[in-house]
Amino acid sequence: MDIRVLVTGVGGPAGMNVVNHSPNDLEIVICDADPDVKKRLGSLSKTGLKLYQVPYAKDEKKLIEAINDIVLKEKIDLIIPTVDEELMVFSRSRERFNTKIIISPFETVNVCNDKYLFYERFKEHGFSPRYVLTDNREDLRIFDKGKIFMKPRIGRGSRGTRTFESVDDIPDDLINKNNVFCEHLPGYEYTSDVLCDLDGKPLVIMPRKRLEVYKGVCIRGKMEKNEKIIKNIEKMCEVLKFIGPINIQFKIDTNGNPKLVEANPRFSGGLPITIKAGVNTLNVLYDLLRGKKVDKEKLVWQEIECSQKIER
Repeated sequence: MDIRVLVTGVGGPAGMNVVNHSPNDLEIVICDADPDVKKRLGSLSKTGLKLYQVPYAKDEKKLIEAINDIVLKEKIDLIIPTVDEELMVFSRSRERFNTKIIISPFETVNVCNDKYLFYERFKEHGFSPRYVLTDNREDLRIFDKGKIFMKPRIGRGSRGTRTFESVDDIPDDLINKNNVFCEHLPGYEYTSDVLCDLDGKPLVIMPRKRLEVYKGVCIRGKMEKNEKIIKNIEKMCEVLKFIGPINIQFKIDTNGNPKLVEANPRFSGGLPITIKAGVNTLNVLYDLLRGKKVDKEKLVWQEIECSQKIER
């Protein structure tokens, strides 16, 4: 079964990874909202791909129309979204697209997009960090014994995040319910590349310690079979239904326990490091879509340390 795939956000690390690490015999069409994206496509290993410019996700109606035009013109069988802002559009409006999309259900994407809802969902399982959503400085006194980390309730990556030495250092205008305040997590950060089957069952969970990061992307990492993180993610997959790829970030707290940072229901920017460990989750995904039976016991990977090169 031949599959014609549309990869969105091809100018970003996740989009490039999907293109570069998909099988060579796959027919791929690419798109991006950035009018200058061609300047960043030097890292693509495949040449001659048809590129389309699409509207940004904030213009949902026009984005849907543009994607459907590409689907019709290029006879697309499958869409793989890789842009955080687009995930909400593809999941919320799944029925308005005229082809199959690899995307988790809207409830899952919505919870992952909202850091407060995200931490609330997993609070009872013990791996959410201590966190507060408030417009009252006094509510933040639970963090009086250490630093405080602030992130936008709805945001992308590290944009808008700040660390404060004490509660009294936080400006008044930032103490509002658009920001989530969390305990400072001083240890290593891990990103786990996860692939779930089409029923939401995890097939493989591969934690990667982030040793060197450039613009939010892991460029040097160490693959680790961290049992605490793996068990936490297995529980997450019981609580929320994930379909296909997810990358989930944990950071180690003062007691050596992994605490949630965020989850992105898409392929990661650090995926090449994970693939070098022995499992190409893109190949596994395409096997699933072709109706092949995947034996998770055969998805074996090694604990290695390695790097990747990215466009700078």
